Amino acid sequence: MQENTNPKDIFSQLGIKEKFDPTKPTILVIDDEIGPRESIRMIFKNKYNVIPVESGEKGIEVIKKIKVDVIILDLKMEGKNGIETLEEIRKYDEKVPIIILTGYGDMESARKAMHFGVIEFMAKPFDIPELESIVNKAIEKIKIERESERLKDELSSLNSKLLKKFEEIEKLATIGQMSTEVIHEINNLLTVIHGYIQLLLQEVNSKELTMKYITTIEAEIKRCKNITKNIMELAKEKCEIEDVNVNETIEKLINFLKESKLCKNVSFNVELEKTPLIIKANKNHFHQAILNLFLNSAKSIEKEGFISVKTKRFGNLMILEIKDNGKGISKEIIEKVLDPFYINKEKANGIGLSFTTKIIKRYGGNFEIKSEIGKGTEFKIIFPLSQI
Repeated sequence: MQENTNPKDIFSQLGIKEKFDPTKPTILVIDDEIGPRESIRMIFKNKYNVIPVESGEKGIEVIKKIKVDVIILDLKMEGKNGIETLEEIRKYDEKVPIIILTGYGDMESARKAMHFGVIEFMAKPFDIPELESIVNKAIEKIKIERESERLKDELSSLNSKLLKKFEEIEKLATIGQMSTEVIHEINNLLTVIHGYIQLLLQEVNSKELTMKYITTIEAEIKRCKNITKNIMELAKEKCEIEDVNVNETIEKLINFLKESKLCKNVSFNVELEKTPLIIKANKNHFHQAILNLFLNSAKSIEKEGFISVKTKRFGNLMILEIKDNGKGISKEIIEKVLDPFYINKEKANGIGLSFTTKIIKRYGGNFEIKSEIGKGTEFKIIFPLSQI
C-alpha cells in the first residue's frame, strides 16, 4: 500500500532541478548509469515530471510513497537488480506500465521480466523517437485504465446510494401506506381463508398433489399472519407492563417446543438460576420475543443438534443466554436482521429477530447476537431485575 506522500517532497529530497507539476504525468527512471538516466530526463522533462534514481532500492522507496504513471527500468544494476526491483514494485503497484532497458546478452533476465507485466523491452543504446512513442502510448493507456477504474468506483458508489434510497422508500411505504387499520383488515381476511383451508384439509383425502398444494398455502398464510401480527405489535406505543418470571416463561416454552415436530432432533441443555428472576415487561411480548429466538435456533439445526439455555443473576441484572450448534448467521445478515423491516428471503425470519430486538429494548434490556457460519449462534439478553 502506498503512503500518498506529496510528490513535491520527493522532488525536493532527490534534488531534482525541475519543479513538480501536478497537471503532468510522472515517469520514474531507475538506472545505475548516469548517462541513460540523464538522457531520459532531458528528453521528457518538458512534457512530464521525471524522477531519476540510481538504484532499485531508491526506486522502490519512491513507489512506496507516490503513484507514478510509467517506470523505465534498467535490468542490469549493482545491488538490487532489475528483476528483484520489478518484483518488489509489483507489490505496491500491480498496474503501472513498466518499460525495460536491456543490453545484449540479457535475454534470460528479459524472459523473467515478462512474468511481471512488462509492456516493452528496449535495447541500449535506445532509439529516442521509439522511446518517446512507447512512453506516450503507455501514458495514454494508464490514463484510460485509471479513468475507467475511477468511473467504475463512482458507479458502484452511486449504485450503493441508490439501493439505500430504495430501501428507505420501501420502509416509508411500509410505515405510511400500510396503516394498522389496513393490516387489521388483511389479517381478518387471512383468518377466514385459513379457516376454509383447514376445512378443505379435513375433506381431501386422496389427491396427494392437491394436499401438498393446500398444505403449502396454509403454511404461507400462517407466515403472512405472523408478519402482520408482528408489524402491528411494532406499531403499538402503549401496552400493559407487569412482573414477568423469566425462568417460568422459559420452562413453559421449552416444554412446548419439546413436543413440537420442529424440535424432534433437538436436545435442550437447561441451566436456570435457582432464585426467581423477575423483570418488568409485557408478558405476551416477552413470551413472543424469547420464542422467536428458540425458533430461530431450532430452524438452523438441519439434522441433530442442541440448544443450550442458561439464566443467571449478576448484581441487579438478569442474563439469559441461548446457544445452538446450527448453521449460523452471517455478519451481513446479523446487521440487517436488526432492521425491523428486513426479511431474510431464505427463511423470512428477519421480522422475528427484529421484533425480539425491539421488545427487549422497549423494556430496558440489551440484546446481542454472536454467530459463526457452520458452528452456531449465541443470543444474549440482559435485563434489569424488577425492584420488588
